Amino acid sequence: MSIFYKFNSFTQSISPASQDVAMGRPITPQAFSTNVTKTPEVFYDFKPLDVQALPTRQASTKVANLKPGQYPVPNSPGFKRLMELQTLFCANDGKLVWQKLPKDMPMYYLTIAGVIAGVTWSLWNLKKFASPPSNK
Repeated sequence: MSIFYKFNSFTQSISPASQDVAMGRPITPQAFSTNVTKTPEVFYDFKPLDVQALPTRQASTKVANLKPGQYPVPNSPGFKRLMELQTLFCANDGKLVWQKLPKDMPMYYLTIAGVIAGVTWSLWNLKKFASPPSNK
């Protein structure tokens, strides 16, 4: 059994519908008097790609002379730093990723302190709301 939905553009929501409504068939007496023999096809309009108009780029001689399985590697300080971080994060030293860099630890401890403060505050409020007021 299939379930069909229609989109309401006014409320921006989806609601259950019959197959005829979901497929966009009109709800008129004339539409019900005729049998629908096939489901309407979805039409996609694409612009044709003109391959001859695309600019072609020539590979440098270093890239063109690479053997199968080889690939060019950037030689920049940013890429070297990325590779150092990748080596650091992938090292099997028993630490989680957020424990590997010293600058991540203060944020971790701040998060732990926030969780402890939130739980303590919640429990204090529960005790305060659950206990009857004192008669002074």
